Amino acid sequence: MRFECDVDVDFNGIVMFVYPKLADLFEGGVQPGQNVLRAFTTTDKGDEVLDKGVALPIMGVDDGTYRLRIFIDEAPCKERREVVFEDEYFYLNVVGGLYVADMAVLWDWEEFTGWTLLPVPTGMYRVSVAGVHLYNEVNDVDYGFDICLQTVSEPFHRTIEPRSDSRLIKIIR
Repeated sequence: MRFECDVDVDFNGIVMFVYPKLADLFEGGVQPGQNVLRAFTTTDKGDEVLDKGVALPIMGVDDGTYRLRIFIDEAPCKERREVVFEDEYFYLNVVGGLYVADMAVLWDWEEFTGWTLLPVPTGMYRVSVAGVHLYNEVNDVDYGFDICLQTVSEPFHRTIEPRSDSRLIKIIR
């Protein structure tokens, strides 16, 4: 299965998260206007959401529009694709909806605003994240991320920390 969407980034990153499971990790749920990002970066909540497979951040992304390609139990075609980086493996436990949004949704929580629901079936996944340049027939480039989900039967411990610099744009000097 494959799905594509564009994500507009205005706040230095993209986040994929399982909802309402994410809210269940906060006593009383997540309240409107709550700064969830602060809890993730200043407490053990950040590791907890990663270890439980509830969220997956892509941080350090320049502002702009990025193509997000989701692959479930298949690999992306390597033709016209340049891999800038690839991080393996995160754990994702999809129980409920899997959403993607600009990282800003975690700064000032507003339920469902700016979220895109991804058509990912309920299940546990081993996830790799690749920052990619995608070229068309005339070598125009789209910047994006290939998210490859492989179904697993058991939870596992992630083998990587989120990258702090996921920039894809090359600076030519």
